[in-house]
This record gives sequence, structure tokens and C-alpha cells, in this order.
Amino acid sequence: MEPFPVTHSTLSQYALASEILPLYFDNPSGTCRLLVRGMNDTYLVLSGGVQYILRAYRHGHRTLPQIEHELELLRFLNGRGVNVAAPVPRKDGQFIMEVQAPEGIRYVTMFTYAPGEFRPLTVEIAGKYGLAAAKLHRTMGLFPMDHDRDAIDSQYLLDNSVPSILPLLSHRPADLELVVRMRAFLKRQINEMAPTLTWGLCHGDLNGGNCHIDDEGKLTFFDFDCEGPGWLAYDVAVFNWSIRDMPNRDSALQLWHAYIDAYQSEAPLSDSDVAAIPYFVAARQLWLVGLHCRHADEWTYGYLNDAYFTRRFRNVRDLVEEQGWNI
Repeated sequence: MEPFPVTHSTLSQYALASEILPLYFDNPSGTCRLLVRGMNDTYLVLSGGVQYILRAYRHGHRTLPQIEHELELLRFLNGRGVNVAAPVPRKDGQFIMEVQAPEGIRYVTMFTYAPGEFRPLTVEIAGKYGLAAAKLHRTMGLFPMDHDRDAIDSQYLLDNSVPSILPLLSHRPADLELVVRMRAFLKRQINEMAPTLTWGLCHGDLNGGNCHIDDEGKLTFFDFDCEGPGWLAYDVAVFNWSIRDMPNRDSALQLWHAYIDAYQSEAPLSDSDVAAIPYFVAARQLWLVGLHCRHADEWTYGYLNDAYFTRRFRNVRDLVEEQGWNI
């Protein structure tokens, strides 16, 4: 009897510990524990008293050359003193291995553990984050973009995302119209501004959560899965997007100013880049909703309820009103 088709499996943490960890470490008592199921699956590894992160890429999510680009970028950054969770080689010197999962080939990699922990945002931390993001961009700008990575452009943010949203809004005609109009509006605005915007290699998800801060205040970035060539203003805008759910608008503004002022002290943005940030904040929201809708068959449709769409599109409407856009 043929195995029933699988959309996304969970690799056994015990099998990873017994079959994969010995390829990296001599310590026979290493442990592996599932930490997060998301776009990729993340496991916490403990070997010889040292923590590591093992990532199992989702089948079909990234090609082998795309993963190689990510790991080469991280090694490049680590070699130039940028604090990142760096790839860890196996004993044979290789960084990527294939695992035959029920749904197909999945790639597995190991990373160093970012020291410290996630800390709630304060004005001081937002400033540290902005400064570190600017230094990250400056160093990433030295890395050759000669591999096949998805460009973070209007097609990636809007055209590839919005079609997954629309079928789930048939019972919410006002939101359906909002999404259709916002897609056209944002694509027009962004494409018109594109020639004046700074293009470079982006992290792709600088949302304030993809870093740890240790007790000495050192910030370490991780999760470069979304990295690729794009507009630096988008990477900056992701932080602005991430704090818009805060209940206190004044506190959010203080965090944003601390972040952007610190960023610009290290890597000044052009007037066009700054002007584009609100458009990228809105595009980020549509991209994320599209991502959730596109993967609902794996992450479940249960949370894509009316409360979810009301919250997500309230932010878009607030931004339209705040900016005085005529969409």
C-alpha cells in the first residue's frame, strides 16, 4: 500500500539526535528538542554543554543553491565581525545534508546559538537594533549577489501574495475591495519610486524578534531565511510594521524614532528611501497575510478567522488614514 500523501511532516527529534548529531559531534549524549514549527522547523540542540540550532527546511521551500547562498552570506558576515548565528560544519566539512521525509527531500543545517535571549523592546534596545541593522546592511553590501535568491520586489511582496488572500475574503467584501485596491495602489507607487530607491542585499525579516541580546548588550542576528536582493527601505520598514500592533501609539513612535535615528547615524537613507517606508509597511502586511493564506493547508485554516482579518486589515486602514492616501 502506497503511503498517503503528506503536506508537511515533523522530523523526529529522537531520530535527529541519534542519526544526525553524530555527524557533527563526538559527544554521545547530545540532545535535540523541537523548538518551533514554522516556515521551517527549528530544533534546539545541546552537545557538550553548548547550545546549537538545527533547522529542517520545509520541502520545496528553498532550492539547494538558495540555501547555499544563505549559509555563504552568514559565513561572510561572521568572518567580518558581524554578530550572526553562523553555520556549523559537519565533521566532513559540509554544511547541508539531505533527509528523505515522507513529502520529499528536506535540507538540514546547523547553526551556532545566538547568545542571550529575545528582550522586549525599549527605546534603548530599539536604538541598538537600528544601529546593528545599519551595520548589517553595510556589510551585506560587500557580499556578491551571484546566486539565485528571490528578489524582494513588488512581485514578491504583492503579486505573489495577494492571489492567495482573495479566495478567503469572499464573505468580507469590504476587505476584498481593500486588498485589491491596495495592491494596485502600492504596486504603482513602489514601481514609480523604484529608480530612486537604494537596492541591496536584505535580511528580509528584521522585525525586532530575529535577534538575541546578551547581558552585555551585544545583539546577534539570526534567521536569514528570507534574505535576498531588495530595497533597503523595505528591510527598515519591517521594524516599523512590527510595532504597529502596540496598544500605546506614543510608545511605538518613540521606539520607531530611536530605531530610525540610530540606523541613519550609521547608514543615512535618502529622502526617497524614507518616503517609501510607509508603502513598504503596507506591502509587508499584505505579504504576511498572503504567506499565511498560501500555507494554510500546512498551518491550518483555523486561525484565519474574522478576528485575524479584522486585526490585519485594521492596520492597513489606519495607515491609509494616517498617510492620507487616496486609494
